[in-house]
Amino acid sequence: MLLSLLLGFITGYLVSIPPVGPTNIAIMSKGFEKDIKAGVAIGAGAGFIDMIYILIAFGGVTAFLSFLPQSVKMFFIENKSTLITSLTFFGCIIVVFYGIKILKTKVLGNSENNEFKDAYLKTQSTLKRKGENLDKILHTKTFEKKRSRISESFIAGTLFCLSSITLPASWFIVVSYFKSYGLIDTSFLSGFSLAFGVLIGTTLWFYTLVKIVSSRSHKVRPQTLSKLNLGVGIILLLLGVFLFYKAFDFALS
Repeated sequence: MLLSLLLGFITGYLVSIPPVGPTNIAIMSKGFEKDIKAGVAIGAGAGFIDMIYILIAFGGVTAFLSFLPQSVKMFFIENKSTLITSLTFFGCIIVVFYGIKILKTKVLGNSENNEFKDAYLKTQSTLKRKGENLDKILHTKTFEKKRSRISESFIAGTLFCLSSITLPASWFIVVSYFKSYGLIDTSFLSGFSLAFGVLIGTTLWFYTLVKIVSSRSHKVRPQTLSKLNLGVGIILLLLGVFLFYKAFDFALS
């Protein structure tokens, strides 16, 4: 079990490194915004889907479905292709939407009017202080906003991952490779340990990524940061269109 966990951790970390997918790009944008928690939440969402794919490869979902009512189980089985295709298309739409959202994000730089910035920061500080005082009484508003932002980022990460039609096959190949070389056995516990290790490894890499980008964003000139933000948005848009085309081609085949 420990070997499977370690193997999953290393695999999840290494497989997530290539910066070619929408998840990496979206997390880099969060790094530019210094929003580390949201970036990690996106990575955790992607890692969660990786974990699900590995459990499917081990028959974990089949075991889960066995506990469901027969009618529900038959619905999933009969509409499996439709559900997978629908989720893939939805994931592609989210990638495009996220790209548009990033394009609309404005980066404030040091060249902005200092008096305006001072007034703006003072107003924000006052509002924040009042909000914190109110939260001490109600115990809801700030927590709900933070929870909502993290939850949305986590869901975005899962949908980014679902937009890739080749990812499930890739994880099936990885699992088969590990089994064929005797690195893991065929027990569910071994499969769960591998899947959980991948979740931890994937999340840790994305934490590393968002921390690296965030720690260096202050060294980048505001004009350059705006261009980078624009580039990230355009890349996500193009990726979304490409993934949508691939998903459409897959659905017709």
